[in-house]
Amino acid sequence: MKEKILILSIFILIFTGCSQMKIEDFTNKSPEFIPQEYLNGPLRAYGMVKDRSGNIIKTFKGELVGSWDENGVGTLDEKFVYDNGETQTRVWTLKPTGAKSFIGTAGDIVGEAQMIANGNTVMIDYTMRVPYNDSTIDINVKDWLHLQEDGVILNHSKMKKFGFTVGELVITIIKD
Repeated sequence: MKEKILILSIFILIFTGCSQMKIEDFTNKSPEFIPQEYLNGPLRAYGMVKDRSGNIIKTFKGELVGSWDENGVGTLDEKFVYDNGETQTRVWTLKPTGAKSFIGTAGDIVGEAQMIANGNTVMIDYTMRVPYNDSTIDINVKDWLHLQEDGVILNHSKMKKFGFTVGELVITIIKD
């Protein structure tokens, strides 16, 4: 009996460990997500923040405005209003490092974010400094933005600390 449980446990670990999504999974998926095109001009966002148990702890609306300069550097100005009245502003600067890759920086981002576009998806990997009690903590975030045929972006993010999921974001982004 113990041997069967051990074998089953190893089997589960092997398959759950191999199931992590990769940006390469979206090669040739359409429509192609070109950040310089889609993240240009006004956008609206609607989202929710979930805790580690999956409970919705707050919802929000956002207004985003993207622009790109002659050197290919992008700015994404985000303004969010949460259901508790709290507001948040973040201004991203997106510098190209390749045909479909960028380095992103913002005021509450620790260091640099890595942004890669492939197929219909953009992945952004970064560390965010967030308020916590009377201090702040650094949370690792992996954003996945998937462009749909109708131009809507479905965004889901995992927030982790010490490798453990501590929360999730779910956002719908609509180009005005």
